[in-house]
Amino acid sequence: MKKSLFLFAIVLISGCGGSLTEEQRKKLREGMEAHKIVKLSDAQITTFALEQGQRVYRDLEHVKFNTTVVDSIENVHKVRIRWVVPGGKNAQVLEQQLIEAYISELVNGSLQENIQKIYNDETPPDYDSLLYSKPVVTRMADGVENLEGVWNVYLSRKEVILSSTRKK
Repeated sequence: MKKSLFLFAIVLISGCGGSLTEEQRKKLREGMEAHKIVKLSDAQITTFALEQGQRVYRDLEHVKFNTTVVDSIENVHKVRIRWVVPGGKNAQVLEQQLIEAYISELVNGSLQENIQKIYNDETPPDYDSLLYSKPVVTRMADGVENLEGVWNVYLSRKEVILSSTRKK
């Protein structure tokens, strides 16, 4: 009985093995890769988010910050992009806090890109997205620097992790 059951299993497996096309096998492998469990440290996630934010910003530079193309860049990178100016009414609380911090740092003259974790309301506290911000500064004729605005790129933590695994 055991031998016949074993023989039946072998016949069944060999009969089903070659029915997938090369394209189906490729999709199956990609699906398995997408669902693979990946463990990244907080520092690695932050580093990958910073790199992804820099790539998005380079794409914005490439299109000369044309706001009509921003939605295409958002779709390609799976992010949300916002341009915020000091004193603007469209700034969210975190964005306004970043603008204030950038303005206070103008005195030192060292405005740099920034990455922030955005926390959700769950308990225990955990973050579900990250915010990459890049200030745009112009130098006036008298040498004083002026903060024109800040490009904010909202990155999903999940997408950052997935893109880091695709990168390897």
